[in-house]
Amino acid sequence: MALTPKLEIRQSQSLLLTPRLRQAISLLQMNNLELNEVVEQELLNNPLLERENEFLAEIPDTPDPDINATDLIEETAGNDTIMPDTDETTEFDDFGSDSEGYTNFETTDWSDYNQNKIRRNDDDAFDYFEKKLAAEKSLYTLLDEQINLTFTETADRLMAKILSEKLDSAGYFRGNLSEIASRLKTPVERLQKILAHLKQFEPAGIFAENLAECLKIQLSDRRKLSPSLKILLDNLPLLAERKFKELANLCRCSVEDILADVAEIKSLNPKPAADFTAEQTSYVIPDVFIRRNRRGEYRIELNNMTLPRLLINHSYYSELKNDKSASRYLKENLSHANFLIKALHQRASTILRVAEEIVLRQYAFFEKGIEYLRPMTLKDVAEALSLSESTVSRVTAGKYLSAPNGLFELKYFFSSAAGSYIGETTSATAVKHKIKSLIDAEDPQHILSDDKIVELLEHDGIRIARRTVAKYRESLNIPTSGQRKRSKRT
Repeated sequence: MALTPKLEIRQSQSLLLTPRLRQAISLLQMNNLELNEVVEQELLNNPLLERENEFLAEIPDTPDPDINATDLIEETAGNDTIMPDTDETTEFDDFGSDSEGYTNFETTDWSDYNQNKIRRNDDDAFDYFEKKLAAEKSLYTLLDEQINLTFTETADRLMAKILSEKLDSAGYFRGNLSEIASRLKTPVERLQKILAHLKQFEPAGIFAENLAECLKIQLSDRRKLSPSLKILLDNLPLLAERKFKELANLCRCSVEDILADVAEIKSLNPKPAADFTAEQTSYVIPDVFIRRNRRGEYRIELNNMTLPRLLINHSYYSELKNDKSASRYLKENLSHANFLIKALHQRASTILRVAEEIVLRQYAFFEKGIEYLRPMTLKDVAEALSLSESTVSRVTAGKYLSAPNGLFELKYFFSSAAGSYIGETTSATAVKHKIKSLIDAEDPQHILSDDKIVELLEHDGIRIARRTVAKYRESLNIPTSGQRKRSKRT
């Protein structure tokens, strides 16, 4: 068969991301702080945009606007102006579905969009990749990675992150476990076990509750925690007063041995987090608030204090729209401003709808505590709201919810169900917790096999296969029954 060039006509379909659609999707994924940075740049680049508070400052006796009010951006510039669609029933979805909501705003083609960008001052063009500082791993980033690797249960991971918020600048744990347990409605013993795991994290000595414990953890990590060093650390006041003879009598060793132990202690770091104190501190600002009204019902609100609220300066447009030299420039900026306002409105509406659905499905969690976290996936929320899973994923990424019982990332509320034989109220997290509880309470003389655990779970109405028990046990880093039997015998 000869290879010759030829011309063919083929018909195909493909999904294209226009610059505006790409911007709309990126806005949906940003938290409020990131969004304000983008809006500030848009305010510098677009002369038709201005903040709502600046506009209201010029108008005396103007009542406070409502976030859902759209009468302030009504069309007043004639046929050349494009009226943004602020229908609350229109939501973001991905790619092709999103583009349907924005085709009316595409008044310029790709080359026009690029020319518009080129005409602007290069110093004003904000390149997020070029101007970003080199990423340095902070203490909380390091702890976050270790928490995600150590704790497999969603509830344990959540509690570990809450405990990490109680670290002081030196790396010591300053929280009250009883108060935290009361707020989360969980046993104190569970928090104590989680804190014990956290004390094994890097840097060595982190989460210690006092100086002696911090130094003991570091010596244990080096495998140098001898009995004499334990006694020295238990008597730090004597060591501070340099009473070496008294310490030698307590340790039943010579003064020279005490001095050698003191030299070992001096090589330790009394402030495990000291190397991280100079780093920039990041603050978490909630995107959604949950409050109780007078009837005891939950009320869900967006954090309007951090949401950018923009208006279009129609008077400026009216003054210059008849200028032929500026007409094209103004039309492009007006189209872009209308699109941005619509995108911000739909972003706020979508976040609020997703938060409402999460609170509705996790009502027992907010009422009774972390033990009642129900199984919920991105697909469940997406189907209920007629959105795609990727849209829900973008909405929940990096967004935080402030509730009466704490501050939570929206991602924390998602966990899968244990299996097809489990009731709707039983999540994989709850089953793993049940398996761990059974193994922790087992008799050393009667170690539970995976088959026996299946039987015990079935008595509680949880029917899962033995291989599922084995998979969950391995994910919890729990050894087999034979390994546990040998370990407990020794």
